[in-house]
Amino acid sequence: MSSFAAKKFGIIILIPGLFYLLTACSGKDSGWGEVITRQVSQPGSILGVDSLVVNFMENYHIPGLSLAVSKDGRLIYLKQYGYADFSSKEEVTKNSLFRIGQISQTITAIAIMKLIQEGKLSLESRVFGDSGILGTKYGMHPYTANISNITVNELLHHTCGGWSGGLDDRVDDPKFRDTSITKEQFLTWTLDNIPLRNVPGSSYGFSNFGYLVLGRIIEKISGLSYTNFVKDSILKPIGISDMQIAGWLGDKKKNEVTNYKDRFFTRYDAELDDEFCFPRADACSGWIASATDLLILTDNVNRFSSNNNILDSTSRRIMLTASNPNEHFACGWFLNDDFKNRYYMSEHFGQTSEMVCAANGFSWVILINTNRPAIENYLNELDQIMWKALSNPGIKWPIK
Repeated sequence: MSSFAAKKFGIIILIPGLFYLLTACSGKDSGWGEVITRQVSQPGSILGVDSLVVNFMENYHIPGLSLAVSKDGRLIYLKQYGYADFSSKEEVTKNSLFRIGQISQTITAIAIMKLIQEGKLSLESRVFGDSGILGTKYGMHPYTANISNITVNELLHHTCGGWSGGLDDRVDDPKFRDTSITKEQFLTWTLDNIPLRNVPGSSYGFSNFGYLVLGRIIEKISGLSYTNFVKDSILKPIGISDMQIAGWLGDKKKNEVTNYKDRFFTRYDAELDDEFCFPRADACSGWIASATDLLILTDNVNRFSSNNNILDSTSRRIMLTASNPNEHFACGWFLNDDFKNRYYMSEHFGQTSEMVCAANGFSWVILINTNRPAIENYLNELDQIMWKALSNPGIKWPIK
């Protein structure tokens, strides 16, 4: 749909397409169309933005979505669309909490930077072995030289030499292994059973396990649980109180949305807990958040907020510095081709999330309670929602 068409016809052009989604989802009128129509007709709605969002939701059968946008650290648009829970017809609200998946790693990186800023940790600190932060607490066998040489810097940049892989490549990624064991048992099992493939620092390989280890480093250095350190040192000082670690898939927290796995709004239920343990994955993919709170955190650490900045300019520069093996990944942030925009996207177990801090002063967060891993353009089209909105001169943002 062109920007002109969206501006001229607005919600009228959205309505016919909604009925395809309603039919595909439930075989009867779900009320989704009426909910969306009412939501985008509310006072303060920006039609050009809403049209882009709803078209995306129609195309990919999205039950619910939350959008938060800021300019130079000031919230300028907050909007919720669709259902937080399809069966109960509970709508997404500004307080709805979504699983943010691997954006949790950005939170962990911020916490590590905070400890470095306080002089309690160094990027070059060894992690395992007699001279390492964690010593020999984990693992039953003597460490190899590669494991003993891993540094905090290499865990942050996914260059530790192994324990990597995605949803379709689980050979070296232990994240999906036995969910019945504790974090401590999980770390021990991994160190004993999955060898590193490469010399630390020599290559990039996305490692969820590496960020789980960073969580244990935070606990060791701070003397607090990972969750409590993040809440006390990162979130509470900037007024965030609702962000927390998710429970099992069948254990929803207060205000948490329901996650769905396909176009028919089939929910992820508790019987799927044997696939992944969210509480155990705290530091790599465990957090839930509202779009507003995640945006507040984003703007604060990127120095767009004037109050209670968590990181100073030196720590921020370190956090946004990439490694030689991958110039497009810094510490918990991806960098675009010209390195001016930083972002993170996650899609996993019924959630999709995007967090962007752009060089033009705009930041945004989009949280969704489903995912579409088999659809090639899904994440790209999600990313294009806001870029199209920002390039449309017909959209007037409430900027003073």
